[in-house]
Amino acid sequence: MNHIMSHYTTDIDHLRLFLFTTDALLAKQAEQVGIDSIIVDWERIGKRERQISYSTQINADTPEDVVALAEVISIPITVRINPLDNNTSDEIETALDSGAKIIMLPMAKVPSEVDKFISLVNGRAKTLVQIETHTLVEHCHELRDLGWDYSYIGLNDLMISRQKNSIWDLLADGTVEQIFQILNNRIVGFGGVTRISGGNPIPFLELLHEMARLNCGLSVLRRTFKNEMSGRNLQAEMQAIRAAWVAARLRSREAVLADQLTFLKRLGAN
Repeated sequence: MNHIMSHYTTDIDHLRLFLFTTDALLAKQAEQVGIDSIIVDWERIGKRERQISYSTQINADTPEDVVALAEVISIPITVRINPLDNNTSDEIETALDSGAKIIMLPMAKVPSEVDKFISLVNGRAKTLVQIETHTLVEHCHELRDLGWDYSYIGLNDLMISRQKNSIWDLLADGTVEQIFQILNNRIVGFGGVTRISGGNPIPFLELLHEMARLNCGLSVLRRTFKNEMSGRNLQAEMQAIRAAWVAARLRSREAVLADQLTFLKRLGAN
């Protein structure tokens, strides 16, 4: 593992927002309102079996989707490839040829897989590593020395991997906070973003406060986001999210602790 960490950040006051879509019109709208990246999802292998009993989404996106989006937007396109296997090198090359600027690796089990992924990308795109297996969390300290650009804690798969009953258990038991502490000064994300007045069973504003407390650097827009925005002004709703994030980052220590207590009580009730 020879990729020395050079990817520190102090830019935690900007919450990078990623949106899963292959809809060119929605992608253009997202770019106009300040979304940071569009994700095209190629992950298939093992996903249906893994998530068969859970309310999750399996996409059927293609390289052609990346090419089509690259023609109409200038924000970076992220491609989520399959978990590391013998085809990973070819998938990375296809993603790069199609126009991907960020490549996302799911379901890494150990840091050596992350290191291999970084080697295959070889600086030609930014790297986004999903932390969503029990074993990778157990070896999280070894990720500190690797040169990935972003990481995202995948609560759904991590819940399954750790045999929890709810994604919220991973926040209640300190798992998410532990990852942030170990990977301090790196761009780490989690959670799903929706309308500032939305969120069920946890109100989104309360989750946003916890994201700010943990120095969350990126998040994804929830798959319900498009429906929840129906009939609403996307620009205004995104401005509300951005303003709430800034306000959350400017809270006093006392306010942060009070909001954390509110959040923990909410978790205990769900």
